[in-house]
Amino acid sequence: MTILRIVQDAIAAAKTVIIENLDKAAQRTGDMNPFGEQTLLLDRKAEDTIIEVFSGSSTDFDILTEEKGFIKIRKKPEYLAIIDPIDGSINLERGIPLSSIGVSVVPYKDAMTSDDIEISMIDSLFTNETFTAITGKGVTRNGIRIRPSATVKLQDAIISCNTKKTWDQDYLKRTMSTISAVQDLRRTASPLLDLCWTAAGFIDGMVDLRDMLPIIHLCGTHMVFEAGGFVFDKNDNRFCEPIEPNKMMNFVAASNEALARQILAKFKGD
Repeated sequence: MTILRIVQDAIAAAKTVIIENLDKAAQRTGDMNPFGEQTLLLDRKAEDTIIEVFSGSSTDFDILTEEKGFIKIRKKPEYLAIIDPIDGSINLERGIPLSSIGVSVVPYKDAMTSDDIEISMIDSLFTNETFTAITGKGVTRNGIRIRPSATVKLQDAIISCNTKKTWDQDYLKRTMSTISAVQDLRRTASPLLDLCWTAAGFIDGMVDLRDMLPIIHLCGTHMVFEAGGFVFDKNDNRFCEPIEPNKMMNFVAASNEALARQILAKFKGD
């Protein structure tokens, strides 16, 4: 079985579990995940289902998940699977149909970075969309190749901008400066979907500089790069992050490098 097929099977199985148990969407397990958030029952069920598919395959995986952290399964794994079982959990809990499942697969070595990702897949649970990125082969949406928008001018851009639960004055000022410079905002509250929308050209970029987004969201930035977009980190460097369990992501993703630079410069006040 190919790696892509294993990822497809894992996501399909998790999606079935979620859809069949939507009546339990607001139930919590009482546990906290490694990032200090309460775990939803469906997060746990979806995650366990994905882990079961990967661990039961003929390929040797170790696994990094949102709810359980790093899971060592094999003595000599071939791959690391990075799993976000439900991105947009609060949406799901409230009945808002904007949630996704995200998985990336990385050939295993002692030190891995986001540049090492081989395959990423993000399934939009309620819109019948599956986005697949294969390194060197681009990105497809339901099997059809997608590319970012051609928007370059900041004032013409429609972007997503993630917000904080609590706003310090400096971050608020920088955020307001950024969003006042663009044409408009769109935000799903599922960062993976916003990054897919950037990859597909539905929106022109996404900003998340909160230092609050776990590394398991790398499948989203992988989508943007492979579709032909660009991602910067908060230090003006091309986004390339070490894959470490407790690592948080900060980035500006956009349809092209010029627009990403404009957005980041506006946020930083340059």
